[in-house]
Amino acid sequence: MASAMTEGGRPPGRTALGGCMPTGSANPDGGKPGLTVAELAHLGKLNIRGGSDILAAVKSRTGCTALPGNNSFVAVGDRRLIWLAPDEYLLLCEAGQEADIHNQLALDFDNMHAAVTTVTDSLCALSLRGPALRQVLAKGCALDLHPLVFTAGQCAQTMLSHAGVTLVAEDENSFILICRTSFAAFVAGWLADAGIEFGASFKS
Repeated sequence: MASAMTEGGRPPGRTALGGCMPTGSANPDGGKPGLTVAELAHLGKLNIRGGSDILAAVKSRTGCTALPGNNSFVAVGDRRLIWLAPDEYLLLCEAGQEADIHNQLALDFDNMHAAVTTVTDSLCALSLRGPALRQVLAKGCALDLHPLVFTAGQCAQTMLSHAGVTLVAEDENSFILICRTSFAAFVAGWLADAGIEFGASFKS
């Protein structure tokens, strides 16, 4: 998932993990780390509320051709429209694009029972990759994360230790983890500790 700043987008600034990225650990078996964590810095994030009548506006402004069903997400290019609850979604988009999308949707929603809110700075998104990804998360998460149960294209809100998170399964060994910015350092530290037995690498 791309997170690079686009031309004319928001300038680089302090990220959710600015200066707080944990030190990684080597794989005890000598191979590659079982878990690689990277912050998707400056990723645009919009909370969208509304019923099925918002689809035309969402499709026009985001390129997403459908509203996701329960515990699933829709992907188009680098964008992800994630189901959070009935009539509530989270849009992840390219850095710097959220303001334009917000303004366009706000106009479209003017006479509808719908709303859009920019939540870029209140949420942190982490890219989690590696063959031990699910084993690490299972140490602090009550979800059944077996790849035959929690499959690519699914998402879920849950607790990871003491932090509320949203897990987005891109494929078997690749997730996006979303948490509140205020919990970002805690989540990263927890992942570093839980990943020691597999080796954990952290990239800024």
